Amino acid sequence: MLRTISNNTILIVLTAIGLPKSAYPYIFIIAAALIMVITTYDSIDGHVNEENNKILSVTKLIIMAVYSMLSGQISGFLVFFFFDEAKAYIRVIIGISMYVLSAAAMAKEISAAICIVETFLIIAAYLIILIVYKMMEQMENRKRNYDARITASNVSEMHEKRLNEQLTIQNYMAERNARLIERENISRNIHNNVGHSITAAIMTLDAADMLYDVEPDEARKKMNDANNRMRGSLESIRRAVRVLDEGESELTAADLTSELDMIINEFMMDTGIQINKDYCGITGAIKIPHNHVEFLTGVLREMLTNGVKHGNANEFFVILLGDSAHVRLDISDNGHSDFDSINGGQRIAGGFGLRKIITYVEKCGGKVQFENENGFRTTMELPV
Repeated sequence: MLRTISNNTILIVLTAIGLPKSAYPYIFIIAAALIMVITTYDSIDGHVNEENNKILSVTKLIIMAVYSMLSGQISGFLVFFFFDEAKAYIRVIIGISMYVLSAAAMAKEISAAICIVETFLIIAAYLIILIVYKMMEQMENRKRNYDARITASNVSEMHEKRLNEQLTIQNYMAERNARLIERENISRNIHNNVGHSITAAIMTLDAADMLYDVEPDEARKKMNDANNRMRGSLESIRRAVRVLDEGESELTAADLTSELDMIINEFMMDTGIQINKDYCGITGAIKIPHNHVEFLTGVLREMLTNGVKHGNANEFFVILLGDSAHVRLDISDNGHSDFDSINGGQRIAGGFGLRKIITYVEKCGGKVQFENENGFRTTMELPV
């Protein structure tokens, strides 16, 4: 569209220059107007119909020839430069040919020397116009490229902004879901562990009440046991509330040992079985992921129950080790079972508890080992 406007502007200038010397000024003006109309229509039409386009091009060329002949001077022959249907050198040839024909028709009025000079002037004018148009085309291309880069940048920025918004929402939802899962795990653990402890404490207190008049010493012992159970349960609830309120994803090794102690003490009170423990290999300030703490306490409860149920064990050994990189829990008993290297795979595949332990440890990048030699032994190592 910019080229069409430039063509029409230059055509108006050429018409104004040639009008005073034109022998037929009205026809000259009409020819100029028709060229402007056809040029504008051609740029808007977009060559929809090829046959109509050919007819329009021929009509345009004829009107330009009439225009140049009526101009009365060499400036009128520059109109062929606006014949965009042909290449630049063809337009120059057409313009010079029309000028030569016009000069031949007026041979008596124009000398050969003047004809040659004017021919070179026409060529020079064509070159100047061509250079100007090339510069305009480069400027238009630069502007188009600049606009395209701006558009692409805006689209990229909008896409990046939308992507960031989506990532923010996804991160929020992932964090929210993780928090909901964590709350569900904590509430389930409180229900299972603390609920069991409180129920056992209530039953112990009921037993103490019945023994109070008959065997006061035994009743006092049961009341002390119930008191210890309630204190352990209260401490577990406090830790769970702290995790929820402070959003902690890690607990200290001291929290882990406290949970293990509560399970060990309750188990010894319920069964009378001796459990030996050793926490000397871990520092209380070491940070351990909250999920690991839940997992390790669940494994201890599982191994104690399995040791009595499947191995008839009456003594257990619990060893906890840890540093800034790993935490290791070793649980062994003096029970007797048929678990060995031959049937171990089948026993693990058929047992939900052991299979669950292996799945969690492998998911965390840790190691787990089961042995049955002079008693069953479970050794787990988790990265922290």
